[in-house]
Amino acid sequence: MSGPPPLELHNDGTYVDERTDFVLMMKLAEENMLGGDSRLLHLDDWQELERFYHHPLAKQAIPWGAPPSKNVTCKVEHSVFFEEDCQGRPHMLYIDQFAEPQNLAQGLYLHQLGESLENDPYVFNVQVPVGSMLVVQNHCWLHGRDKFIESPGLRRELLRQRGHFC
Repeated sequence: MSGPPPLELHNDGTYVDERTDFVLMMKLAEENMLGGDSRLLHLDDWQELERFYHHPLAKQAIPWGAPPSKNVTCKVEHSVFFEEDCQGRPHMLYIDQFAEPQNLAQGLYLHQLGESLENDPYVFNVQVPVGSMLVVQNHCWLHGRDKFIESPGLRRELLRQRGHFC
């Protein structure tokens, strides 16, 4: 399938200084679209979680920034694995395109982590019909978008809501 590359697996809220516990993704409208399914991976299913979670750089602060189109001017620093839940399972905060590694070791760690996520056999696609939504716990689920074919008259309206549990 030709067209734009997939949107790689990530967590939302990586480059902002506010907590993003959940993400709601709803499809309001779609016309002339082929492909573009949502892609999901739960941390518990990721085959190489232990390798990356126990890596020496897993809890090292890394700067994260955003392009001007995001209207976020500040940079934040946090580690990829930043906390555990009440059962000791890791929580993750990662997006490849906004990481600003400070050295070769961080860059290699992030690159290898991204390759591992993208190639994991437990990544699965979900078609989201118009009027339907996905709601995910942001720090346990990574999400992305599969490739789609560009076509004349392509029209999509999506609603994204991010939130925080109080």
